[in-house]
Amino acid sequence: MERLNQLVYARLMPSHISTHSADLPGLLGELRAAKLRTTAELLEIDGQTDNPAVIAETVRRRQVQFVAIVDVIHLFQLQAGPAFHSFYQEAATMMMEVIMALEQYFPEYLAKDLFLPGPYARHIMSQQSSRMQETEVTLQERLIAPQLIELIFRPMRNNNAPLTFGTAHYFRRLMRDLREQDHHYYMDPEERTFFTLFAHNFNCPDLLRYAATCLRKRTSRLHTLQEKKGLLSWYEKELRHLPSNEYVLFPGKGSIRDQILQWIKEEKQFMNNLYTTWNS
Repeated sequence: MERLNQLVYARLMPSHISTHSADLPGLLGELRAAKLRTTAELLEIDGQTDNPAVIAETVRRRQVQFVAIVDVIHLFQLQAGPAFHSFYQEAATMMMEVIMALEQYFPEYLAKDLFLPGPYARHIMSQQSSRMQETEVTLQERLIAPQLIELIFRPMRNNNAPLTFGTAHYFRRLMRDLREQDHHYYMDPEERTFFTLFAHNFNCPDLLRYAATCLRKRTSRLHTLQEKKGLLSWYEKELRHLPSNEYVLFPGKGSIRDQILQWIKEEKQFMNNLYTTWNS
């Protein structure tokens, strides 16, 4: 890693390459060799120790180092101007391939709150764009309400929000599960979509309001208090059996499942009070 740092932070500086332009193919070759060595080291980590803490420390150290390297290469590219654009682009792409390897082989060990380097974030969003379009078409074909579809994709299409490793992984898994929805086969498409979002802790305040409105509409179609409370209790049971998920749409804003469960509890109490008032 020390060799790679020396290559990037000294010999890739614009002032250096502008006076040693003939060395650029050789520099790219050295970068490629350093990338292959680093990738091989990463693939050997699992066999070197059974201690997850040691693996996590090694993976996160490499994660931070390569995020910094990609950002530095991008800064050099901006400073050097168009003449060396393709050189820096190729160099950044090689370094981003190491980050891709980290995401592929060690997703559970990565620091989730670390921001993606700018070029890699743009690459991820370009990939996600086609997946989001595919997912949106799938939901439309299932006749999911346009308001719910718009609510789902609004946070993901907010280009002003910085992208972290955790957020990128979250979006990938959410898009996949929204398309597949193999679980909850006994529910209708809208319910399956809701429960996929709940399982992924899509803790957007707009989802809580929208889900509460939909539940009220469903209970309003029933006639007796027992039926209404029974439906809410069924949803309550299903929510409690959802698997836990370490990833979250908005860190620090709580669990959407807990919020929905609290709303159901309050709604059942409200129905009890209303029924008591009518019969007093």
